[in-house]
Amino acid sequence: MTITWTGRLATSLLAIAALTGATAQAQDLVVYTPQSADRMAVLEERAEAALGFDIEFLTIGGGAVYDRLLAERNNPQADVVYGLIDFLMAGLKAEGLLMPYEPDFAEGLPARFIDPDGYFYGYRQTPITLSFNADLIAPGDAPTSWLDLADPAYEGQFMIGSLRWQTTRAILAGLFTRFIDDNGEVSDEGWVWFQGFYDNAIVFEEGMNRAQMIASGETPFSLNHFLGVQRDAEEGGYAYQYIDTEGGTPVVVERNGIVAGTENFDRALAFLEFASSVDWQVTNAELFGVIPVHPDAIARAPEEVRRNATLLSPQTIDWDLIAANLDGWLERIQLELL
Repeated sequence: MTITWTGRLATSLLAIAALTGATAQAQDLVVYTPQSADRMAVLEERAEAALGFDIEFLTIGGGAVYDRLLAERNNPQADVVYGLIDFLMAGLKAEGLLMPYEPDFAEGLPARFIDPDGYFYGYRQTPITLSFNADLIAPGDAPTSWLDLADPAYEGQFMIGSLRWQTTRAILAGLFTRFIDDNGEVSDEGWVWFQGFYDNAIVFEEGMNRAQMIASGETPFSLNHFLGVQRDAEEGGYAYQYIDTEGGTPVVVERNGIVAGTENFDRALAFLEFASSVDWQVTNAELFGVIPVHPDAIARAPEEVRRNATLLSPQTIDWDLIAANLDGWLERIQLELL
């Protein structure tokens, strides 16, 4: 069973669950994930057929997954966290909410996709991109760097999502990285830049349709994950172009872990062996166009996916530093800039 919560309803239900300890119970395995419900429905069907037990997916935003696991610290309801990005997994590890494991699928996996202590492993990678509606904007009128977005020339021409969204947090991680000083803090200069950035941004509110706003030219520039850009363009009926930005593009890795306190460790490990395997990474690439992390899976992926794996220059980000400071920086944005 796949359960999807969105918007205000999700917030209300999560608050009730946190207070009462109530949650939907799976017969065999509970998986928390921010990945899209349609993809998880395919995974659910194939994993259940292969493994022989029921799996319940709870699909909510990445930040909501993180917050829910914190709220359930003393009464864990999930067995697996699937597809959460780098710094959120690092935060769960630091909070003692994950347990280490040694999977077979990690053989041949590059070290940058493996937590050095074995608490989580990557299964797909996603560029977090800056792009534009190519039907309305000439390449010469597009920003060349993320830093250009604080320029008054781009006032009101792009949208930034909720601070709870995993993609928004990844965007901000890349931006914070550009202003971290020798003390590991965002500099005063950086906060001045962020004020300009948020002054220019349209902040997402319930009821907004991002694809239509980009298509109409209301917000012709897009800050979104790689495949989200393509989905919006398809929905809005416009051509798009990614920008290989100066200073690089944040590339996040969706990672998987086993929740500390689970009583279903063996099933959790069996599920992750299936859902992180080279074969499943190839299936993801074929069905959904996502970029694998394992070299063997990239080699077997469709040509377009192989090309996408090297399309944009990656930005170097210290995810451990981001994980240690992100909540405080987001709080400052919430209190001072929004």
